[in-house]
Amino acid sequence: MSIKEVTENRQQQQEEIFALQAIFGESCETLSEDRVQVYIPDKDDPHRLILRVHLPETYPSAAAPVLELYGGCTSEHECQVAAQHLEGMFEPGEVVLYTWASTLLEQPHLWEAPLVDEAPLKVVRETDWRQEAALARQAAEYAEAERQVQEISDVIRSAEPFTERKSTFQAHLAPVTSVEDVEAVMSALLTNNKLQRATHNIMAYRIHLPDNDTHLQDYDDDGESAAGSRLLKLLTIVGAENVVVVVSRWFGGVLLGPARFTHINNAARAILDEHGYIKKVDGKGTGRSKRAT
Repeated sequence: MSIKEVTENRQQQQEEIFALQAIFGESCETLSEDRVQVYIPDKDDPHRLILRVHLPETYPSAAAPVLELYGGCTSEHECQVAAQHLEGMFEPGEVVLYTWASTLLEQPHLWEAPLVDEAPLKVVRETDWRQEAALARQAAEYAEAERQVQEISDVIRSAEPFTERKSTFQAHLAPVTSVEDVEAVMSALLTNNKLQRATHNIMAYRIHLPDNDTHLQDYDDDGESAAGSRLLKLLTIVGAENVVVVVSRWFGGVLLGPARFTHINNAARAILDEHGYIKKVDGKGTGRSKRAT
């Protein structure tokens, strides 16, 4: 391997470690220039699983990191199976540490302590008609909740995702006239497993209140600091009303810096324009607004 390739690998490694530290904070520790460990789910958990990796000079261009898994609440065999699964996810030329850590976070059986029953199991024969009625009510409530989620999902619109420097962005919107509508839309979106796994789901909404000609509005950064407020500012500038916008971001291991805000707002503006929510292009005369609490 040439000196240039080794240098490029080391630079990518340093960028990846810096990104991990930005996301996991104290739960990511640098042991040396080429060794790092991540605590799953976090450093303070008494049953934490530890992912320790050594980064060879041929990573990520050719070779995978050398990994160790230990701790947690699982057997040595299960740790070996999990480690083999992680190793199989590596593709030459692609950084993989964030993907490994995220995958382990989605497997709580590796690090959650099993529940211990304080009393022996007791089998009870269900003969009480009141219990049967309660079960029937629960089934009806579940069916109604499913119907409402489907009804809301039918009005949600999603744009095609796009990727910039290994981060993927996707915008969604839905018409809303109340905070309850906003909460229902978010619940419906998060029934999608892919959106649940997004690093951030940045949200902003703006609702016109005709009685006093004001606007009810708010935002949620979802961990992407300042992104929600910028998204709400965009809604105000373009005069969008009675709409909630969500931009999902899947982090790919490369820090984008301030450019991430541009990609988030561009994704939101495009879907607002596509569905006819942009009413002002000069940002003038946006009227009074009222921040929700």
